[in-house]
Amino acid sequence: MNKQFKNKTVLITGGVQGIGFECAKKFQSFGSKVIVTCKSQASYDFFEKNSLKENIQLEKLDLTNEISIDILHQKIDKLDILINNATLLKGGIEYRIENFSDVVNVNLMGLMRICHTFLPKLALSEGNIINIGSIFTMSTIKNAPSYTATKSAVESLTKSMASCWAEHKVRVNCIAPGFIEGNTLNKILEEEENINYIKNRIPFKRFGLPEEVVEAIIFLASKNSSYITGSTICVDGGYSIG
Repeated sequence: MNKQFKNKTVLITGGVQGIGFECAKKFQSFGSKVIVTCKSQASYDFFEKNSLKENIQLEKLDLTNEISIDILHQKIDKLDILINNATLLKGGIEYRIENFSDVVNVNLMGLMRICHTFLPKLALSEGNIINIGSIFTMSTIKNAPSYTATKSAVESLTKSMASCWAEHKVRVNCIAPGFIEGNTLNKILEEEENINYIKNRIPFKRFGLPEEVVEAIIFLASKNSSYITGSTICVDGGYSIG
């Protein structure tokens, strides 16, 4: 499979750590040109400090700012794969309207902005988009109303995009991770009262690893899934069937 990604250009939003970073390393090992983005200077510095051996391009990006997206667009000549991994999760304070709105602006509006901007380049390469959703579209978490609402919307938006952009030969699919080790999980667990209950509900009795999500992303990005569009793959250890 790795040969088909050689010399492909892959853009991963929010790719400085966790799922995004593991995904970036995988594509880079296949010979792809990989670009990851981050918004904050702290994330930028973290990546530069911990990724000196990786041949991965890092760019600043604010998904809430169309000018920022346009600047990135001008830096990328061609694009084969867009992975929308950047996510904002604020927890219980999302019940405040201003925080609810901030999460919507990143997780949903930001995703739409970047997809719309890069669609022409993806159409030229007959490429594909992979949106990172969440298993919480099926089983919500009470302390993150905007996060769960936007992830549900991302799954629906994926279907609309897939239907509309098939005429451009652009495939659009979604990955729904469950409890995957990393910053997002840590934020969720901060406000959970019974962590053992969560783990016991997962048939595999453990949290997932970013690398396990990456394998599903690679499949959807590959020619092996050439007849798949508008679909969501759950990578959750069976949590959604519990």
